[in-house]
Amino acid sequence: MKASMQELVVVALLIGYVAFYTHPAPIHIQDFLSSPVGTVIALGGVLAVAMYKSLLVSVFLAIAFIMTVGNVTEYLDPKEQKPEPEQPKSAGVPKPEVSGLVKALMKGDMRLPQQSQKKGTAPLHSKPPVVPPKAAAPVKIETFASF
Repeated sequence: MKASMQELVVVALLIGYVAFYTHPAPIHIQDFLSSPVGTVIALGGVLAVAMYKSLLVSVFLAIAFIMTVGNVTEYLDPKEQKPEPEQPKSAGVPKPEVSGLVKALMKGDMRLPQQSQKKGTAPLHSKPPVVPPKAAAPVKIETFASF
């Protein structure tokens, strides 16, 4: 089964819609799909395209529908809710001795030295400025020849 050019164009447009417009989907489409009537119309359209036109296009329409709707509400009765089980605790395992190591390293003042500079003054130099070396005359003149 070879896809026609029209099907490929529609699939490319649907891929572009899913890639660029479903996070979040446009407000008017969200409003339309938020009602049950809009959902039925959209799913009926996907079914009609699958039955009468193209299965390939309908698959991509279904993907676009799922990516656009996105928000699904799950209802759980309070009777059905179960508390999460507690995480198991290790019994008899001593605490690691490394915990004091960081404190021992952090003793004293760990801050970097602060230097302030007033606006409009020359920057403070901790090193003397680098002076480029003077050029020296070459000791030997090199000649480049092909022989």
